[in-house]
Amino acid sequence: MTGLTPEEFADLAGHFGHMFETYMATHTMDGYIREYRRYTPYRNSPLPTDEDKLLFILSFLRQNVIQEVHGQIFSMSQSNVSKWAHILHEVLNRTLAAQQLLPARTAAAMGVEMAASDGLPSTDSPLFITTGLNDRSIAR
Repeated sequence: MTGLTPEEFADLAGHFGHMFETYMATHTMDGYIREYRRYTPYRNSPLPTDEDKLLFILSFLRQNVIQEVHGQIFSMSQSNVSKWAHILHEVLNRTLAAQQLLPARTAAAMGVEMAASDGLPSTDSPLFITTGLNDRSIAR
């Protein structure tokens, strides 16, 4: 459902929970900078544990269901799904960035990562490494 093994999920959940607490210490549920009260989790929260929050966002991103369906699965309204998805997606990105696990955003960055891991030569355009000229090419 999430694309992770149970061991990977458990490892990520610990880091995710810490990053969620850090994020909520400085931001409100609406995404604004926190100015007054500190964050305290509600007793009747729809996502009470860190594992619930991580499962919520990973399944939301992996399954690509509409918010109403995701709300039915997690027993919350569509507006709450939207609010939680927005917050948890930001927290997930920060968690993956802290562990240097974010995917490459450009072809050049992907080439650097591929060169570091596989020993391939680093070029500006790694996707076109194998598209060299051949005998029948009319290019000069």
